[in-house]
Amino acid sequence: MRNIIVTTCLAVAVGAGCATTHEAKWSEKPVAVAATPEGATAAVAVATEGDELWKQRGDKAKLAAALAKWEEAAKAAPTAELASKLARGHYLMGDGYLMLEDNAAGRDEEYQKGLDWATTALKLAAPDFAAAMANSGKHAEAIKLAPKEAVPAMYWYAANLGKWASSKGFATRLKYKDDLKATMEHVKSLEPEFFYAAAWRYFGGYEAATAGIAGGSLDKSKENFEKAIQLAPNYFGTKVLYADFLCTKLQKDTDGDGISDGKKKFKELLEAVIAADPNVDPEIAPENTIEQAKAKKLLGQIDQLFAS
Repeated sequence: MRNIIVTTCLAVAVGAGCATTHEAKWSEKPVAVAATPEGATAAVAVATEGDELWKQRGDKAKLAAALAKWEEAAKAAPTAELASKLARGHYLMGDGYLMLEDNAAGRDEEYQKGLDWATTALKLAAPDFAAAMANSGKHAEAIKLAPKEAVPAMYWYAANLGKWASSKGFATRLKYKDDLKATMEHVKSLEPEFFYAAAWRYFGGYEAATAGIAGGSLDKSKENFEKAIQLAPNYFGTKVLYADFLCTKLQKDTDGDGISDGKKKFKELLEAVIAADPNVDPEIAPENTIEQAKAKKLLGQIDQLFAS
């Protein structure tokens, strides 16, 4: 089924428990437990241990250990950088390992944890945004106050909130769609190539999923996905999302051979991901390996997805 692969696109589908509202307490400031220089130094050492474990995140247990170290350090001496790392790491655990295991409850719990840490990162990296929100500001407007330094916090906030909201149903997706779109637009304006052209990838999914129901465009979806591939050809996740969100909507049979254009492109993209070397960019080899597993799972559903 299509829910095996989900994008960060909240508007379309991108807390533990069954809550359908996430309201961050923007007025609450992160508090450092390490009140002494010695404590702060110890926190840095623990964070460094987490960094070393993160390099081995291709192993689920090593990823969990990295997150534990980072959480210990961040609770003692929180920084925007460390909180953003935690937001990314929990997202990877949920959207990667737990999604592939079909562990929906565990996956959603990881999104919630990632969202909480991204909220902390935003408070630290974008204090003007947090102050505006604390004064009942509207997210879609307030996010424009966030500086370039807050791009990682913004992106991982959007990624985790989008996935969390997606799991809660249409009403929750609708509630946050404008906030998510505004956040990703701001990320794109400040750092268009951040995290392997993530904003372009996001809008590829957004345009495809809203086509025909909320003003989206399949042509714009293709433009965004192709741009993301052009900017970051070695990030496999773009092709997986391209196949899942756009190709499944392309039902035209241009060649007249009984096979839709979308099905052909779907197969082409996923087979290319599966055949590629995940180490083409060592920095994202673990992520690419996970995307290959997603591609195999999705390709196995081709007949269901393109049933006439």
